[in-house]
Amino acid sequence: MFSDLSVGDLTALADMMTFRQFAKGSFVISQNDKGSVMYLLVAGRVKVSLASPEGKELALNYLEAPSHFGEMSLVDAEPRSADVIAVTNVEVLCLEAKDLSAAIQVQPKLALTLIATLSRRVRGLIGRLEDMAFHDATHRVMRVILNVATASYESRGVPVVEGLTHYEVATLAGTSRETASRVISQLAKDGVVGTKGRRVIVDLFALRDRIERD
Repeated sequence: MFSDLSVGDLTALADMMTFRQFAKGSFVISQNDKGSVMYLLVAGRVKVSLASPEGKELALNYLEAPSHFGEMSLVDAEPRSADVIAVTNVEVLCLEAKDLSAAIQVQPKLALTLIATLSRRVRGLIGRLEDMAFHDATHRVMRVILNVATASYESRGVPVVEGLTHYEVATLAGTSRETASRVISQLAKDGVVGTKGRRVIVDLFALRDRIERD
């Protein structure tokens, strides 16, 4: 996000940020709260979710460092759209809306980066809606595994699903834990993924091909 900034601009931006830590299980962001801060996730994993008045939960995404979230309320000045909960102990850098505006004045490309981020997230939600409407549970589980492993490959160079339980994969796919376990087991038998505990190493090309044929 900040790759085009000079060392001097990065130093100035760093001076605008504050460092915070959240314990596992803590709410970093609560839905409907007024938001004036975006967060840069520098360590740990968070869950983005919605909760119904009856206590049912819909997991929208899991983010792991390095990542960022909370920028929507800075852009549209609306309340927070979802809860963000620490799945592990997390460390974040916090950037206030006024400081983000100042940073954009220093580096206008940051505005384009934010727009691109919001666009990717909207496209991701549209893709999930399409999967829910037109594809079965097996396809949806494979799509979740592909998306998570691809994000891991882009950020860490390793196509892996790590730290997510089969239940968490299932919630992202909108299906049961038993179905998610069955699909992962079959992919392992077919050599598309390799599993060791909660760590699933993914052959991205093979899985993408399987999804396209599904």
